[in-house]
Amino acid sequence: MDYRLFNGKPRATLIQRFDGSSLLFGPNGKTIEFHIGTTVHEIHAEAEKLGWMIAITHLHKEREGRVG
Repeated sequence: MDYRLFNGKPRATLIQRFDGSSLLFGPNGKTIEFHIGTTVHEIHAEAEKLGWMIAITHLHKEREGRVG
């Protein structure tokens, strides 16, 4: 199965955890973990350096008034 997008770059999936950390799942099962506070822009830049394109994102909005 071909996991590349039309532009030839491999696809990646970005998942943001409820604690604010994120995971980037790339081709061949490679996973990169990002700490709490890492911006989506920084994650996209890291994916670009690896030659990946983030095709799917699972992000959530911060709840108003959340403490901690």
